[in-house]
Amino acid sequence: MRDPIHTRRLSLRDIVPADAETLCELDSDPEVMRFIGPVGTPDVDAVRQRIEGVYMPWQRHPWHGIWLVHDRATAGFLGWVFARPARLHPLADGIGWTREDEVEIGYRYHRAAWGRGIATEAATPLLEAALADPGTSAVVGCALAGNKASLRVLEKL
Repeated sequence: MRDPIHTRRLSLRDIVPADAETLCELDSDPEVMRFIGPVGTPDVDAVRQRIEGVYMPWQRHPWHGIWLVHDRATAGFLGWVFARPARLHPLADGIGWTREDEVEIGYRYHRAAWGRGIATEAATPLLEAALADPGTSAVVGCALAGNKASLRVLEKL
């Protein structure tokens, strides 16, 4: 495992299989998932398999991957942020994210974390790592037009 990343208020750490239930709980909130689309009922075993087969291999990279975000003061789970090759986005071809050197930043948070600058604060160290990497040509992100809060995070980043 990589060392955690700490910001003023947050601690970011690598994802592990034991986090599957925590992620399912987050994804069970219809408001959290409102702009993600219909994904069905979260299945803990399927999420655990995805963590092991998809997310953990990303962690071989110094800063790519899903990072779980916790409040440093309470240790409470707030959500997650990721940095990954943009071409891995399901709609990458349609968006035009086809270059190997483009990095996507994304995030998902509990409602209690909304409106507090958590998403921006957690994504900033990943954005800085991407911009400092000579192998990165662009950092991208996307949100649905109606998701004004997420679009605002992307604007700030």
